[in-house]
Amino acid sequence: MQLSIVYGFNDAPTANRFMNDVNANDALQDARAKLFDRDKVRIVYKLEQSQQFDSTLSTLDDLAGQYGGVEIDA
Repeated sequence: MQLSIVYGFNDAPTANRFMNDVNANDALQDARAKLFDRDKVRIVYKLEQSQQFDSTLSTLDDLAGQYGGVEIDA
């Protein structure tokens, strides 16, 4: 199953830094981040159906929080 989440940031440079950190993070190997509407980042990752617990979303929330980002509806 493929999941998607969007984070919003105060400005484009901060969104870009977050995107680069996600794409370079070894713990988030299955996640791919792309800039979306200048100050937003869309992340797509695969969730294996056999997994009981997935910490990807928690890791992304923590990382976005370091940059002042919040999950948004898009």
